[in-house]
Amino acid sequence: MVKSFYLNNIVYYISGSASVIFVLSFFQPGLFRIAVLILILLVVAILLDGLLLFSKRKGLLAKRITTDRFSIGDPNNVVIQLYNKYSFPVRVSVIDELPVQFQERNWIRKAKIENDPVAIAYSLVPTTRGEYIFDDINVFVHGPLQLVKRRYIFPATQTEKVYQSYIQMRRYQLHA
Repeated sequence: MVKSFYLNNIVYYISGSASVIFVLSFFQPGLFRIAVLILILLVVAILLDGLLLFSKRKGLLAKRITTDRFSIGDPNNVVIQLYNKYSFPVRVSVIDELPVQFQERNWIRKAKIENDPVAIAYSLVPTTRGEYIFDDINVFVHGPLQLVKRRYIFPATQTEKVYQSYIQMRRYQLHA
């Protein structure tokens, strides 16, 4: 559980503000109670948000859908389907581990998922032939209070074969 529990930046901003209020309470003692109240409310909100996120073992499902083969130099569509099993809408950040041939290390997409499945579609353009290996799908789910994030890792290793531009070949075959 500890490996999949993360705090959003707002938690650090609120705790930093409480720290500033603690320092100011040295000069104005009435601020001490306000700073303590802010920290207590923050801890309660973090616990509540974490409890809501970790109450379901499988709160989210994800899978990658690709074609059976890729074509060199053409856009090839890839779709990641996300299913929300929580009883509340969630915001997610999806990181798909793309094949190393694309040299894209900062691929991230964000979405809000209600009760209906959400599809995140994108296209890839391979430049060389061979086998392209997709790895896992990482999904960070934000709690309803936006204080806590939970990471899901979905094993989705699959190999896509990349052939010569068969899309272009079909297009010119019809003209002949």
